[in-house]
Amino acid sequence: MNTPRFLTSDMISHIRENYQTPVYVYSEKELQERAQDLLSFPSSFGHTVRYAMKANPQKNILKIFDQAWLSFDASSDFEALRILAAGISPDKVQISSQELGNLAKELVESGVFFVATSLHQLEFFGKNFPWKSCGIRVNPGVSSGWFAKISTWGANSSFGIWHEKLDEIQDIAQKYDITLIKLHFHIGSENTPESWVASAEHWFEILRQIETITIFDMGGGHKMAIMPDEKSADLEAIWNAVSEKFLNFYEETWRRIHLEMEPGKYLVINSCSMVVEIQDIVDTGKDWYTFLKTNSGMNDMPRVAMYGVQEPLSIINDSDEYIDYAVVGHCCESSDIITSKLYDAESIEVRSFKKASIWDILVIDWVGAYNASMAIKNYNSFPESWELLLRESGEIIEIRKRENLVDIWRNEIDVM
Repeated sequence: MNTPRFLTSDMISHIRENYQTPVYVYSEKELQERAQDLLSFPSSFGHTVRYAMKANPQKNILKIFDQAWLSFDASSDFEALRILAAGISPDKVQISSQELGNLAKELVESGVFFVATSLHQLEFFGKNFPWKSCGIRVNPGVSSGWFAKISTWGANSSFGIWHEKLDEIQDIAQKYDITLIKLHFHIGSENTPESWVASAEHWFEILRQIETITIFDMGGGHKMAIMPDEKSADLEAIWNAVSEKFLNFYEETWRRIHLEMEPGKYLVINSCSMVVEIQDIVDTGKDWYTFLKTNSGMNDMPRVAMYGVQEPLSIINDSDEYIDYAVVGHCCESSDIITSKLYDAESIEVRSFKKASIWDILVIDWVGAYNASMAIKNYNSFPESWELLLRESGEIIEIRKRENLVDIWRNEIDVM
């Protein structure tokens, strides 16, 4: 009963005639609109929107956001290099990485801003860049998110410097005469007004103790509704829940704290649809399931298998009859389920679709985040899929070619 989010029948026909499915299709319009949503976020003393590129590092997406005046967060040396290779100025980039990579010194020297996520990383920065400024990521011991896989804070998480180690942080800063100007405080996905309020006192207590901090980076994690019964994050309500605390802190300390946000999923998830084909229909008897097998799956779209999330699906044909189907991928894995129960990736949940035939097109919407970027590369030797961009003009253009089969083994060395 669903219809594709932004792809028309004519567009789908064009894609099918000119490209081999499966195909990712991005909407330039959706990307630009989400950027404007967050640039309009209210704040007391200004704010910066910093795209968490791990959600989707496609070069053209980076360029669209650069043109929209967004800044960027890299989670590794290689992500930072990828941003710079796209022609984006290093002064718009920060790196906050779990791993202290071999190129960290070179990146900071080029102008990339460094956020230390451990005492070891802070010591590295001090030794190499005395008298310079950096940020720190602190684990406050609280978290948000509906389940553990999307929580990035608390005692079970290795992200950031534990909040009880502030004295050690300041000792290292004093030792090397470095200035801590940014506090990074990402508590996880699915942020709500309540989660911001719950963590706000932790923010401001650290800001009181480290008086040089002028920027507060609250990370990302704003929910974007995917299924009909879900609700997107109310950005205005989230800000209203804590705005008075920023003003009270200013009246208390005369410090204007600049806010930074690090959205990833919110910016890109609704910008992409996957066009796939139904390549087989099988069943397990009249009392069980009828399966639609597609020519894509967890190799292209790992997010369902990893998190048990749900995505809107549309069968493209003229049938008026509806049937309950389970939809699965083409990987030789029992976990390659496309219609799983919510947050239960191993359990099947049937849905009602138009009666399908082999070779019908299936459109999977809301796949722009943590799918292409986390693709299970070449599993079962499936090549990486095409990526297309739907321009605002309506033109569909290629932004990444489908991988050639021989490229899968191009780095293997024949020794036998």
